[in-house]
Amino acid sequence: MVHPAGLPDGSRAVILHRTGRDRLPRRRSPLPRILGHRGARLLAPENTVPGFQAAIADGADGVELDVRRTADQALVCLHDAGLGRTTNGRGAVREHTLAEIRRLDAGGWFRRNGQRGGGCVPVPTLPEALDALPGHALVDVEVKCRGEGPDGPARVADVVAATLAGRPDRDRILVSSFSRKLVAAAVPALEGIPVGLISSALVPLGRALKGAELCGCSVLAAQAPAYFGPKAKLAAARAVAAGFQLLAWTVDDPETALRLADLGVGVIVSDRPGQLRRALDSAR
Repeated sequence: MVHPAGLPDGSRAVILHRTGRDRLPRRRSPLPRILGHRGARLLAPENTVPGFQAAIADGADGVELDVRRTADQALVCLHDAGLGRTTNGRGAVREHTLAEIRRLDAGGWFRRNGQRGGGCVPVPTLPEALDALPGHALVDVEVKCRGEGPDGPARVADVVAATLAGRPDRDRILVSSFSRKLVAAAVPALEGIPVGLISSALVPLGRALKGAELCGCSVLAAQAPAYFGPKAKLAAARAVAAGFQLLAWTVDDPETALRLADLGVGVIVSDRPGQLRRALDSAR
């Protein structure tokens, strides 16, 4: 996900370290599923197989990952349009072939506790990422490329559809994008796969819902603060009544997650998915 300026990486999330006297109240209402943001990017390199597997091992219910097109129309797991931040490559992703991107290291930049990881970590394709995850893991595929020209979004949607065609695990996948044109093109192209419109906190939830309705999608993925804005409670209730699946990003605070659950949010993307999952499970 893309974040506004502020805290590191723009996250609006609040991290609370709880003591025995600060436990969450027990509750009976359904708890949301927790997805690791770009895998477990605080534990392993983002958008890599080790990162995705680390999120599941840490207790996440699934992962959110980002995909972009290569020059030869493969979908690879990278967040940025450029290669420089998370790999040892340079230039735009779309200007490199899959074979060229396979030669890059997506883990050399990562440090945990001040230490670099060892060995080369490849950039996975979308199918490789899905194959590396257990069948029960929910996967939110955020499509970062939007396509150029009037028919660009439709071409991107077709690439995503072709990549996912015939997969036996389509029922655990959802596809999302900030681009309304891409989402509108993806809905008919990805029959049987939920498609979501992503919206930032700068867009009121009611307006975001109207956009999602116009696109014909079934998921609204709003940045967490949008759920607490003016008239947001009414918009969330209307979305739930209309059958929308609500997703919120990026949330690390258990109390915020419970407030979102009370509004009908069923999926939450977190930078600390295991920690959040355990905190919410203690509230059952």
